[in-house]
Amino acid sequence: MRKFFFVPLLALAALFQACQPEPDAKQLIDQLVVATNYDQAADFSAYATYSIPTDTIGLISNSTNDTIIVQSKSTFPRPVLNEIKSNLNALGYTQVARNQNPDLGINVLVVNDFNVFQQVVYPNNWGYPGNYYSGYYGYNSWYYYPYINTYAYNTGVLIVEIVDLKNRTPDNKVKVVWDAYMGDVYSTIDLIPQSVDAIRQAFVQSPYLGKTPL
Repeated sequence: MRKFFFVPLLALAALFQACQPEPDAKQLIDQLVVATNYDQAADFSAYATYSIPTDTIGLISNSTNDTIIVQSKSTFPRPVLNEIKSNLNALGYTQVARNQNPDLGINVLVVNDFNVFQQVVYPNNWGYPGNYYSGYYGYNSWYYYPYINTYAYNTGVLIVEIVDLKNRTPDNKVKVVWDAYMGDVYSTIDLIPQSVDAIRQAFVQSPYLGKTPL
């Protein structure tokens, strides 16, 4: 079961303010989409403990130019991890070390997808099917060279996974019982506050989590 929400809600509240008939442009674009999914067969009240990294977030990227996680002295991972821990603790789970046989393992990572597109442009429609040449060597004394337009976009999704370590199979296979996808972390204006708000929203829209689900 997957749910989609936009955060924060301040952008919606702005619509109802008499002194501001239109929402601020920054509020409209400074949002993260939050999608959550869970294993409906999982009994989240049966888990008691969890383990989570202290200051590290994973990165899957097709580019080496990441500016969020791998940059020197990045301030992004710790507040993100702290928010996850805060929500799990509030749900009644207890944090333990990895070597203390936790019931749940928490994976946190960012998937960075950097893409570049190039388009060859022929001035005056030269070279397109169905059009006549505007000039050619040996026929006219002038010639328009094509040029290249380059487009690039970078998208990043923050992912949080809850992995069932308690019920691993005999061959040591585990199952993801809950995950949250939040993006785009590369285009948001206020990265850390928006990421923290998105994590909070992910737990809010997952009332089945906890030792005593809501």
